[in-house]
Amino acid sequence: MTKPDRIPAVILAGGASRRMGEDKAMLAFGDGTLLSHALARLSAQSGPVVISRHDGAMAEFAGAPIVTDGGGEHNGPLSGILSALRHFEGGSASHIASIAVDTPFFPADFVDRLAAAAPTPNEIIAARSNDRVHPVFALWPLLLADDLAAWLADGNRRLMGFLERHPHRFVDFEITGDSDPFFNINTPEELEQARIRFGSL
Repeated sequence: MTKPDRIPAVILAGGASRRMGEDKAMLAFGDGTLLSHALARLSAQSGPVVISRHDGAMAEFAGAPIVTDGGGEHNGPLSGILSALRHFEGGSASHIASIAVDTPFFPADFVDRLAAAAPTPNEIIAARSNDRVHPVFALWPLLLADDLAAWLADGNRRLMGFLERHPHRFVDFEITGDSDPFFNINTPEELEQARIRFGSL
C-alpha cells in the first residue's frame, strides 16, 4: 500500500450537470470555484492530483493535469476513474483516491482514513456514512484498470456493480448533526445551502 501522503488522486469533474443547468466544476464557491476548492482540499491530503473532465476543454487547471474520460456520451464516474488509473500506471502507487467535484465538505482526512484500512493490492476501500456507501469516494487499485476497461466496454456503468465484483471494504465516517461531509450539490438550491454552510465555518 502506498504511503497515505503520496497516494495519487483524481477529482471527478466530468458530470453532465443536467439538474444544475451548467458546468458544476466552474460554479463560484468561496474564493474560487467548486473545482479550485476541491483541488486545494484534496491536494492537502494526497499525492499528485489529476482532474477528470468529459471533454478536453482545459489543458490544465491551477497546475493539475486534465485527463479526459473517453469523450462521446457521458459514461459516468467509472470512465473518469479508468482515465486516472491509466494516467498513474507505471508509478509506485498501488491505489488512487477519487472524489467528486460537487462535494465540497468531504473529510479533510479522507485519504488518510481510507489508507489506514491497509488495503491489499486488489482491494477497493470506499467511504460510508450512516450505512450509506459513497463509492465515488474510494481508493481504487491500479491492478483493476484492465478489468474496469473491459467492464465499460461491455456497456456496464454502475459504480457499485464494479465495486461489488472485487474485494472491498468500507470505512465509516460520522455525520454530526446536519453536517454531512458527503453533502453533494446538484441544484441551485443546494449550491446556495453549501455557500451558506461554507461561509459559517
